[in-house]
Amino acid sequence: ASVTKLPYLYYIQEQLNKKAISPSTTYKYIPEVNDFKGGYEPEGSGSIAKSADDKEYSVQDLINRVAKESDNVAHNILGYYATNQSDKNFQQTINKIAGKKWDVEERQASSRMAGNVLEAIYEQNGMIIDALSQTNYDNQRISKNINVKVAHKIGDAYDFKHDVAIVYADSPFIIAILTNNSDYDTISKIADDVYGVLK
Repeated sequence: ASVTKLPYLYYIQEQLNKKAISPSTTYKYIPEVNDFKGGYEPEGSGSIAKSADDKEYSVQDLINRVAKESDNVAHNILGYYATNQSDKNFQQTINKIAGKKWDVEERQASSRMAGNVLEAIYEQNGMIIDALSQTNYDNQRISKNINVKVAHKIGDAYDFKHDVAIVYADSPFIIAILTNNSDYDTISKIADDVYGVLK
């Protein structure tokens, strides 16, 4: 599910921090971006065309679309160019912060691994956080009833419904809720209970 886009967001922020790329850097949407190890099927949520249009998209725009809309094509464009198609350096970097091998093709990761990556994003404290704090999904799941800032990444696939978040309580905390055959309200209830204890 789309929470497996988090390693890519972390890596993009690292590239921004190192000045290897900038928010205004642009990438062209060519057919190859939808066909690499770590790419998603273009179908699904998001507003970029499902087939390549040869348009240039800025890093800032692509980050916003990945974080706010969970746009698969935006993810693919960023992944294709900024991680050099999930190259060895990307994989080693992500495995280290996740604490285990993060298979970008199988997309199987534990809640702890997802939480570890989001904690690393929290420590970066960059523009990725801003994008994850203003998503199209803020009225559901972890952030639904919590009245402080929540930076989160949702993900759905088949019967899986997930959300991984930084909750900016007095002492900020990470919460990762991965479910199978459950619903958004259950995720909200778990988050509310945890927030009630930790706020």
